[in-house]
Amino acid sequence: FVRRGLPHAIPGYSATEDVWTRAWPFLLFVLFVQAFASFGDRFEGWRQAGAFFAGHALLGGGFVVANLLRGRSARALPDDIAIPELAVFVLGPALISLWFADRGWGGALILVAVNCVILAVAYLVTSYGLVPALRVGFSQAIRQVRTVTQLVARGLPLLLLITAFVFLNAEMWQVAHDFTPAYYAICVVGMVLLAFAFLALRLPKEVTGLARFSSWDETRSLANQTDAPIADRELRLTGTPPEPDLGRVERINIAMLLTISQAVQTLLVGLIAGVFYVLFGMLAVRTETIEQWTTAVEIEPRATLSFLGDDIVITWEHLTVAGFIAAFSVLQFAVASVTDAAYREEFYDDVAGDVRRVLAVRAIVRN
Repeated sequence: FVRRGLPHAIPGYSATEDVWTRAWPFLLFVLFVQAFASFGDRFEGWRQAGAFFAGHALLGGGFVVANLLRGRSARALPDDIAIPELAVFVLGPALISLWFADRGWGGALILVAVNCVILAVAYLVTSYGLVPALRVGFSQAIRQVRTVTQLVARGLPLLLLITAFVFLNAEMWQVAHDFTPAYYAICVVGMVLLAFAFLALRLPKEVTGLARFSSWDETRSLANQTDAPIADRELRLTGTPPEPDLGRVERINIAMLLTISQAVQTLLVGLIAGVFYVLFGMLAVRTETIEQWTTAVEIEPRATLSFLGDDIVITWEHLTVAGFIAAFSVLQFAVASVTDAAYREEFYDDVAGDVRRVLAVRAIVRN
């Protein structure tokens, strides 16, 4: 379940035993880095080195105290992580900064706040299996490169009718010339997030249907398509599988996995469109044309390439217009995958099929 991006399908899934124990290597690395907070103006030379090792000793002592408070051996590795260990993570570097680097309460409180944010992000990423979900999405995108290419080829004529006019329009290049990086990022990211919202909005109605099975034979058949050990056992389940008892957090986990998987593939479509327009723009829109369209005195090339005995340039305007059209392509493709039945069959059903196989294993485990 963890490897396939659905850790909340694990029976008895808990934060202390299943989430923080997986996030702990990352948190230990953060603690090691933050131990350098002991370096400051208070000590010099060998005294500074002593302060550094004393900081590590303070962190180690904190974990010893946490073990003793939990009734474990002082040197035991944690098999579950709760408030005592998390308190050491949050407060330990702040105390090191306060005692050894003499940065004052302000610096210590900043470290406490930073560590609280790190804990929140680590919990979200680990609890919902976002890293495995990204890996699943990329593996599906690689597996479906041919399918995505076919979809782009089928959707490209309609896309060109919309975007070619924008690309070869002087006003668009004027806007690109005047774009500041911050405003450009806001516009592009806004369109991409809107595309993701279209992908996510329809998912609440889909989740229950993915977890519903007509018979145990269907469930067994789907489970046997995975590498789950349960698929190799003698199963004696009779009758009709019950209605899925998905909790709110499980539904969120399934929806996030579906959204991430589709988002990776949708971004691949945008990347293809963006690269196409960068190359097309380098050949079709020369520097002199951009200067006329933008009324700029001189356009500064970002890179110059030699091609067929002539120089072609890449400008900020090329990248801006191509990126804008790539973001628009992401939005258009996301909408098409939601509303067009043909897109849905080729684009969404394969992603949903992988999730459905995992949910088949879940149904067998729960029954």
